[in-house]
Amino acid sequence: MANNTFNNVLFLIGELPTPLIIMAFAIAMRNNPPRFGDNTGYNTKRSRKSAEAWDFAQNAYGRYATKAFAVMSAVALAVGLIAIFLNIGEDAGFAVFMAVTTVQVAVLAAVIFVIERQPERNFN
Repeated sequence: MANNTFNNVLFLIGELPTPLIIMAFAIAMRNNPPRFGDNTGYNTKRSRKSAEAWDFAQNAYGRYATKAFAVMSAVALAVGLIAIFLNIGEDAGFAVFMAVTTVQVAVLAAVIFVIERQPERNFN
């Protein structure tokens, strides 16, 4: 039993930093966006079309990613704590960890998709 709790704590420690780190970078990008042409920031082919497109993409990523990963941080924490309190087994804990990680990747892809699908006027 104690081993399951320990494993679930490790899974929580593994899944929680990702959304927190992404959210921290998003806040930093929103408050202090990288200059046009830098190798850092939200850097896609569409965002590099012009300085205006670059500024829009940096700001949009900062807004969307901050909100999305604030929610993902809460979800990861809630799921991790539920796994600890329910004392689920190692295999189930690993499955939950992988599911949360997969959802985090999907949310990041969704943020990128939303920004890239913004009206063409934002990227010209």
